[in-house]
Amino acid sequence: MAERHYLIGTAGHVDHGKTELIHALSGIETDRLKEEKQRGISIELGFAHMKMPSGRKVGIVDVPGHERFVRQMLAGASGMDVVLLVIAADEGIMPQTQEHLDILTLLGIPRGIVVLNKVDLVDEEWLELIEEEIHQELKDTAFHKAPICRVSALTGAGIPNLRQTIDELLTEVESKKTTGPVRMPLDRVFSIQGFGTVVTGTLYSGTVKLGQELAIEPIHILTKVRSLQVHKNKVDFAEAGQRVAVNLAGVDVADVERGSVLVSSKAFKIGKIVDLKVQNLISADKPLIQRQRVRFHLGTTEILGRIHLLEHKELAPGQEGFAQILLEEPVVAVPGDRFVLRFYSPAHTIAGGKVLGVAEFKQKRFKENVLAQMRVKDQGDPLDLLEEEMNEPQTGTDLAARLHVTLAELEESLKLLEESHRLEIWLEDETKLYWGKVTAELWRSKLLNIVKIYEGKNPLHGGIGREELKTRLGVLWTHRRWQTILEQGSSRGYYHISGSKVQTNEGAEIPPGIQNRLDALRTKWQGSTLMPPDLMITAQACGIQKSEALEYAQYLCERGEWVHIDQFYYRQKELEPAKEILIEFLKDHGEVGVSEVREMWGTSRKYAVPLLEFFDNQKLTKRIGDKRRLY
Repeated sequence: MAERHYLIGTAGHVDHGKTELIHALSGIETDRLKEEKQRGISIELGFAHMKMPSGRKVGIVDVPGHERFVRQMLAGASGMDVVLLVIAADEGIMPQTQEHLDILTLLGIPRGIVVLNKVDLVDEEWLELIEEEIHQELKDTAFHKAPICRVSALTGAGIPNLRQTIDELLTEVESKKTTGPVRMPLDRVFSIQGFGTVVTGTLYSGTVKLGQELAIEPIHILTKVRSLQVHKNKVDFAEAGQRVAVNLAGVDVADVERGSVLVSSKAFKIGKIVDLKVQNLISADKPLIQRQRVRFHLGTTEILGRIHLLEHKELAPGQEGFAQILLEEPVVAVPGDRFVLRFYSPAHTIAGGKVLGVAEFKQKRFKENVLAQMRVKDQGDPLDLLEEEMNEPQTGTDLAARLHVTLAELEESLKLLEESHRLEIWLEDETKLYWGKVTAELWRSKLLNIVKIYEGKNPLHGGIGREELKTRLGVLWTHRRWQTILEQGSSRGYYHISGSKVQTNEGAEIPPGIQNRLDALRTKWQGSTLMPPDLMITAQACGIQKSEALEYAQYLCERGEWVHIDQFYYRQKELEPAKEILIEFLKDHGEVGVSEVREMWGTSRKYAVPLLEFFDNQKLTKRIGDKRRLY
C-alpha cells in the first residue's frame, strides 16, 4: 500500500503561541527570518515535520497570525488536512482568530482541533469560562465539533495528548491523488549558490520525479527538475501531500513569483475569467455588489479582480450564489478549488467559495441556461461534467489528464455515456477519439451552415476549400486530426468531399441566370471536335464577364464535362474517341508522329501537340524522339 502524506497547520491570533507550539510538537524552530526572531512574530510561512505515535510522517505549516500577513496565512492554509486553531487561554478569541476561522471555513478545511495554549498562565475556573466562550463562538462554524486540547507550549503540558488527538484525526484523511498531472502552488522562490533557482510548496496532486519536464504557470516557462528535497532530505520523487523543495533547471529566480504554480505542461486550464460559487460571510457588514473590486486568493496566488454576479443583484451577508470573477492577470484554477475574497482596501476577508472552472468568456446575468450550466458544474452528475469536457474529439489519455483521473476510471464513465447515446467515437488511425454527441452535432450543424452559405454565394466553386473551412470554423486541431474528422464525416454521409472541396450532399443550387450562361457556353463547345474555341472570347459572347470566365470553365471541369489541357478546354466526350483511335493506330503500327496524329484526329498541330503531351502524362503513350509508342 502506498505511503500516505499528511499536512497539518496552525491558525490563530498573533502572539497566541503558534510557532512555540510547533516547536513543542516537532522540536523544529520555524521562524527563520531575522525580523521574525527579533519581533517574536511570524512574517513568512514556516515549515516543520514530525513523526506521530502511529509512525505517520506529517508536514507542518506555521502561518503568520498578524493581520498584515493574512496573505501568507492564506497561502499556507491551502492544502491542510488538519488545522490547529490556537487560542491563548489568557486572552480567548481575538479579532484575528475570528478572521482565520472565517478563512478556514471558506477554504473548506475539513478537520480541526482547538488548541487552548498558555494554560499555565490561568486557573481552572478561567479555563472553563474560556472553553464555554469557544464553544459558543464556534457553534455556527465548521469547527463546532472540534475537540479542545489544553496545552502549554512553554512547559510541554498536554503536548503528548495533542499529538495523540492529531494522530486519531488523521485516520479520517483521504489520500491525495499521486497519479495524474503535477500541481504545486509555489509559496517560496529563492536561489542557492551553485544550484540555482529553488521553489517550494505543497504538492496538491501528482508525483514529481528527477529529470521530469514541468512548466511554471501562468508565465509559461518550461523547466526540468534538477533535484528534490522533502523535509530537507534528498529524494528521487515526491508525492501529493508532501512539502517539496524543487531545484529547477534553466529558470531565473527573478522570473518566478510566489503565487505561480509548478504543473505538468498543458494539463490545466489558465485564464482571466473563473466561474465561481460564492458565499458572503455571515459576519460581513455589507453585501457583495456587482463589479466590486476584490482580492482573489487561490492557493498561494493573490490577484485583483471584479466580481460579476450571475443570479443576484447583490449578495447579502450569509447568502451564496453563482458568479464569475474577471481577473487582472491569468490564473491556474481547477474545479473544486477553494478560494477566498478579501476587500480591496482596507484588506479584510469578506467572502469565498468553490471554483467551478476557467471560463472562455464573460456570461450574461440572470440567464437560466447559464445558471443551469453552473448548477451542473456545482452539483452535477459526473457524466454531465465528462460530457461537457468532450467539446472536441479527444483521446482517452488526453481526457484522463484533463480530468485528473486514471484511464481505467475514465473508461467506465465513457462506456456509460456510449450506452446512453451521449457519446460519439471516431478514429485517428487506431486510436479512439471521444466526442460529446450534442457538441458534435452542433459542430456539424455549424459546418454545414458555413458550406451552404458559401455554395449560395459561390455556386460554381464546387464547394469550400478544406483549409478555408477550417479557418471559418475556428478549428485549432492538428492538421492530421482535422483531416481525419473531415474525411470520416464525409464517409458517414454528413456532407460530400470532392478533392480539396467540401460540399453539401445536395450540392449548390445554380441560379437561372448562371445556368443560362453555362448552357450557352456548352453549346459553343458542341461540334468543336478537337479544336475548342478560345475561352475568353467565347465566354464574353455568352454574356460572361472576362473575370468570371475561368470560374465557369473550372465548374465544368469539376463536373467532368471539360478537361483543361495546356491553354485549352476540351470536352470529355471528344477525348474518349480520340484516345481509342490513337490506341488502335499504335497497336497496328507500333509508333506514331505528330503529323499522322493531326490527320487521324482532323485537327491542327496547335491542338495535337498538347493532347499528345496530355496522354504522355497519363502514361498512355511514351515519347521517343519525335515518335510516340504505347507506354
